[in-house]
Amino acid sequence: MALRRTAVILVMALMAASCARQETPEQVLRYRMKEMYRSLDPVVAGDDNSLVYVYLMFDGLVEFVPDTLAVRPALAESWSISPDGLVYTFKLREGIRFHNGRGITADDVAWSINRAVSHPTSQKKSFFSALAGVTAPDAKTVVLTLSHRYEAFLAVLASEAGSAVPKEVYSLPDEKYLSHPVGSGPFMFESSDTGISITLARFTGHWKVPPVNPIQKFKVSLIESSTTALQEYLTGNLDFTQEIPPGQRRNLMKEHPGEFHHWTTQQIFYVGFNHASGLIKGNLLLRRAITHAIDHDFIVRVLQEEKDQVATGLIPPGMLGYLPDQQAPVHDPNLAAALLAQAGYPEGRGLPELTYISNSTEGFVLIAERIRADLAAIGITLKIKMLDFPTYIDATSAARESGPDAELYKQSFFCDYPDPDNFITEQFGRGGYANSGRYDSPELDRLLDEARREPDHPRRKEMYESLERFLMADAALVPLYWYGKDILLKPGIEGFKTSPLGTFGIPWEEMSLKR
Repeated sequence: MALRRTAVILVMALMAASCARQETPEQVLRYRMKEMYRSLDPVVAGDDNSLVYVYLMFDGLVEFVPDTLAVRPALAESWSISPDGLVYTFKLREGIRFHNGRGITADDVAWSINRAVSHPTSQKKSFFSALAGVTAPDAKTVVLTLSHRYEAFLAVLASEAGSAVPKEVYSLPDEKYLSHPVGSGPFMFESSDTGISITLARFTGHWKVPPVNPIQKFKVSLIESSTTALQEYLTGNLDFTQEIPPGQRRNLMKEHPGEFHHWTTQQIFYVGFNHASGLIKGNLLLRRAITHAIDHDFIVRVLQEEKDQVATGLIPPGMLGYLPDQQAPVHDPNLAAALLAQAGYPEGRGLPELTYISNSTEGFVLIAERIRADLAAIGITLKIKMLDFPTYIDATSAARESGPDAELYKQSFFCDYPDPDNFITEQFGRGGYANSGRYDSPELDRLLDEARREPDHPRRKEMYESLERFLMADAALVPLYWYGKDILLKPGIEGFKTSPLGTFGIPWEEMSLKR
C-alpha cells in the first residue's frame, strides 16, 4: 500500500512539473556561428557575423523594415526633415531604456553619434561625412544638421552606425563593454565563452511588444565546419544553420523542403585587386586579362550549385544604380591570353608568381582552387594563402597602407545601408573602411561627392549608373556573384522573415518559438 501511495505521489509530482514546464517554457533558439565575432561594439563591428548580435542588442533612432529595407521609427517615434534637406529633427519615444535599466535621453543619442564619428577605432566615420553637428535641445529631441544634402542619411541612421549606447558604460577606460555590451535592443547580453558560444536573453523592457511565445534566449555555438554544423542540425542540436556544405545543396532542398529557405541579398563576392601593388597598379591590361580568365559561370553553376547570381558588376539588383542590361565579363581564355601578352607577359613569361588571399571556409577553398586553374590556363602562376577568419580580416584590412600582402584577394561585401554610396564609397572611395585594395581615383571621388549630394532621384540614379560603368571600365574588381542566402530552419519557428541585408537583418525578436 505504501509503495502504491508513493507511486501515485511521484506521478502527480511529475505531472505538476510537466505543467510548470508548459506554463513557463524556456524558448531558446539554438543558432550556429561559423566564426568568432570580431567586435560587439557597433561603431567597430564590420563583418556580417558580428552584426547579427549588434542588430539584436542595439537600437538607433530608426531601423529597417526587414524585407523592404524602408526606414521606420525605432527609438524615435517620429521625425521631420527641413525643406533644404539639411536638418533632421527626431522625437524620442516615452519609456525607452538601456539594458542596465536607465532611461534613454536625447543626450545619449547625441553622444553615441558623436562617438561613431570620433572614436579612435570607429569604422563608421565615413558614414557621417555629411554631418555638421548633433544637438539635444531637450530630453526628447535630437537634432542632426548636415553640411550638405545626403539622400542616404536616414538609412545611415538605421544601420549599426546609429546605435545608441550608455555613456557611463562606453566611456569607461577599461573598455569592459567590449566583453559585456550594453544597448537597448530586443535582446541583451547574458554570457559568452570566447571561441565557444554566446548567449543573449530577451530584454523585457524593450519598447516593441513581443509576439506570443517569443524567443526568450538566443544561444549561439561556434561551429567552424559547415559539415559539422549540418550534422548538429540534422540530429536536433541546432534550430538554425547557414552555409550549406559544398555539394549538398540540391539534396537538402529535396529532403527538407519545409526547412530549406533561400532568398537573394544585396551582398557581393568578388576578386579584389591590390591597387597598391606594383604589378597591378596602372596595369589595366593585366587586370582585364585576369578578369576574362576566370570562369564566373562555372563558379556559380557548379561550385555554388546555382545558389548565387552571376554578378555583372558591383551594384546588386534592387539597389539604385544597378544596370540590368550590363553583361558579366565574358570568360574567354583566348581574349585573356591576348590581353596578357599586350600587358607585356606573353603566356605569362616575365610575370612573377601572384598571391591570392582568402579565408578558409570550405566553399571559398574550392573557388580559390578554380581561380588558380583558370589563371594557369593562360600562363599565370597563382599562390593561394588560405587563412582563418581573424587572420584573413587582418590581412585584408583597409587600414594597411600598402594593401594586403598579395596581388589578389577574396572580398565579400554586404551593404551596411541599402544605398549605392555605401557600396561604392566604402569599397573604392578614398578612406573607405572596406577599400582593402587601396583603389585611388580622384575622378571617382569627385563623381561620388556629386552623386551623394544630388537631391533629384532620376539624376542620382544616372550618376551611380555612371560610377558603376567607371569601375567596370577600369577593371577595378573581378565581380563573381551576388549572394543568395541558404538556411535551414527547424519547424516551430513562426513569423520568420528574410532581409536583403542577409542573416544579420533577420528580425528574430518578431518571431514565435513553439516546441
